[in-house]
Amino acid sequence: MRVAICGYPPLALQVQESLKNSDIEFKFFIRDFVPFRGAEEDNLSTNLPQINFFEFRWLVNKGELDGIIIADKARSDFTKACVQTCKLYGISKIGIADFININPFNPVYMLDPSKIYVGYLETNIADACNLNCRGCTHFSGLFERDEIYPLENFRRDVSKLSQTCDIVRFRLLGGEPLLLKNIDEYIKISRQYLPKTNLRLVTNGLLIPSLSQKVLDAIRKNNCIVDISSYKITVQIIDKVKNILTSNNILFQLNDFVKDKFGVFLTLHSGNNPEKSRAVCFNNECRFLRDGKIYKCPIDALNYKFTEKFGIENFPAATAVDIYTPNFSALLEHLNGNVEMCYWCSEKCRKIDWEPTNNPKLEDWLAAPDELQNFQ
Repeated sequence: MRVAICGYPPLALQVQESLKNSDIEFKFFIRDFVPFRGAEEDNLSTNLPQINFFEFRWLVNKGELDGIIIADKARSDFTKACVQTCKLYGISKIGIADFININPFNPVYMLDPSKIYVGYLETNIADACNLNCRGCTHFSGLFERDEIYPLENFRRDVSKLSQTCDIVRFRLLGGEPLLLKNIDEYIKISRQYLPKTNLRLVTNGLLIPSLSQKVLDAIRKNNCIVDISSYKITVQIIDKVKNILTSNNILFQLNDFVKDKFGVFLTLHSGNNPEKSRAVCFNNECRFLRDGKIYKCPIDALNYKFTEKFGIENFPAATAVDIYTPNFSALLEHLNGNVEMCYWCSEKCRKIDWEPTNNPKLEDWLAAPDELQNFQ
């Protein structure tokens, strides 16, 4: 396949190198499709002749090029805009090479032009956790062990999404997903309906040494990558965790740093600038699936547990898109902008020390704990 590539040039070079033995032939770099990274000019070089998008389109129409490869984060605004533009102009072969979150099983995700583009989707399959971190953005310490995403609901929803969406990356998390005795069934269902997707299981790693062979086999056979959060307590057993995963030929990714800080950013008022809030929000691109609906982020989807626990009456209702509605595609685009919850997130997050707790407090989630003075 003869393609042009676009995206961040150093990443584009990495993509070309990684795919040099594939059937993809890189011919041009599209110079007007470059995301801003704040890099120096000498880091923006490319080894390919440069063309603009309309020259690329002309070459596709002449039959001299087959399509395009986008080299950037699958869930970035840049990638979304590139995909939309290519679809608008009838480019049928569009590939995503998300080498920031590499999928070694499928380095280039080729899109189906008839489906909705979803670069990233996550879901809690178990809401409770065995750590209960203070300030958890999924409010895991407030949930009971039996609060889960029911398996048949999960199957129904993933099946429906597979019919309508191209999901490049899908993460199963919590809480702690390994608390589920039938975690292997969730993994199998995910791979059954999303055969090309970069499938990942997010865990604190503490339960990996006690996993059954059945679960380990399901992770490996379904090409599921394990993302391990590097908490202090995880680091203490990390050699054992690595040995188990490696001996079972399971790919895993481990943070390079110990996660000893959490960012908290909720407020008890709606006076924040949502554009500024989203600019510092690490959940801004985290589309969240639960019970037939997609939410902008896990905070909007799950804060009902927070408001119940602490008696907060004025928080907004969550904004969700029902995946079973006929106009699902058009509605989903609106989650890229502001939702009501964005007005309740601070323009500046507060860093707190990481620690598990069995006594969660309201201030654990607040960007400005002084707000409690006016809270009744």
